[in-house]
Amino acid sequence: MALAAFPCCAGAPAAAAELNRIVLRVNDHIATLHDYEQRRASLVAELQRRELDPAERRRLLAEAPEAVLNEIFQELLLQSRADQLAVEVPEERVEDTLQRMKEGYGITNDDEFRQALAQSGMNEEQLRAQMRRNLRMREVMQREVQDRVLVSEEDLRRVYGRSPDRFRVPEQRRLREVVVLDTSGRSAEERQRIAEEVRQELGKGEPVPELVAGYAAQGVTSNVIDLGWVNAGDLDADIEAAARALQAGEVSPPVSGRGGLHLVHLLEVRPPRVPSFAEVEEQLRQQEEERVYREEIGKYMQELQETSFIVAKPPAEAAGFRRRLGEGLPEEVLEGGAPAAPAPGAAPEEVPEEIPPIGKPDPGDPGQLPVPKPIDPQPPDEPPFQT
Repeated sequence: MALAAFPCCAGAPAAAAELNRIVLRVNDHIATLHDYEQRRASLVAELQRRELDPAERRRLLAEAPEAVLNEIFQELLLQSRADQLAVEVPEERVEDTLQRMKEGYGITNDDEFRQALAQSGMNEEQLRAQMRRNLRMREVMQREVQDRVLVSEEDLRRVYGRSPDRFRVPEQRRLREVVVLDTSGRSAEERQRIAEEVRQELGKGEPVPELVAGYAAQGVTSNVIDLGWVNAGDLDADIEAAARALQAGEVSPPVSGRGGLHLVHLLEVRPPRVPSFAEVEEQLRQQEEERVYREEIGKYMQELQETSFIVAKPPAEAAGFRRRLGEGLPEEVLEGGAPAAPAPGAAPEEVPEEIPPIGKPDPGDPGQLPVPKPIDPQPPDEPPFQT
């Protein structure tokens, strides 16, 4: 019975040879059809798991072949450049990143770590190797792209002057509320009576009325909840409509909402305004540095392509992969150096040494992550970008 697990037909060697066919070569680095197929399968599985609009899912699935091969291509370019620059990652940095990764996922002991690795379809040696590759690529970006990002105050003032309205702050309302709880055990008529009583007390202003504190202690109402400064769209539509009808100092009639009857107290109104340049300078600087950084990545990847020896024999569906040059680099390369892991549940496979499979699980997808979570976090305190 055990022999049934092994291929026994004449076509098996040919199939294996096809999977080992080189689809990309960049200087001394290669990627095989196997690498491409496995990473594409991981991306497709991820897109199928996500909650997406059907049309958006179809678009992303159609673009997946080119997107995957483009990502592999750029990683080969960066790995080759790392060789040319003699970039070496100290083992201490790998170890530090690994420890911060464990902390980011709340992994506290070796058993949890081994289980997470198993769920991710990799062992610790593979994880460290992949981490080291990503850190090498990150080092290349830091050395050769970050220094190109120069944004002066004059540049920022020019951007601000072209469209100050983009920073317009809409009207904001400072609110607090009390909820007469559906779970209080009181009848609807009694809850309505209490709501009107609380409404009168809230309208008296500060300090928090003793009446509310007494009802809250009995489980009849919530405490007074400070909602802070609220923008349009932040609240349930009915509650927001009630708040919009108020003048400063007024309390709304009881509004049915989640959990019970809501009494909204408007404390203050802040009218819409356009903040000064000084108020938004830091925000604008971050936005412009990010924009320039992304532009420079595209230029840099184009330069690497033009100065590299490249042989490309892509699958037909991925033939246009170079159109995406400068896009789609893994965030762990751009913003921190942590490795991506194979999709949870995928069986470990024998793969060529040069380009091990890299999937991209979504840490925010509770349906995808096992317990404990598989290994794929960003290092929690790695700054994304600095000039």
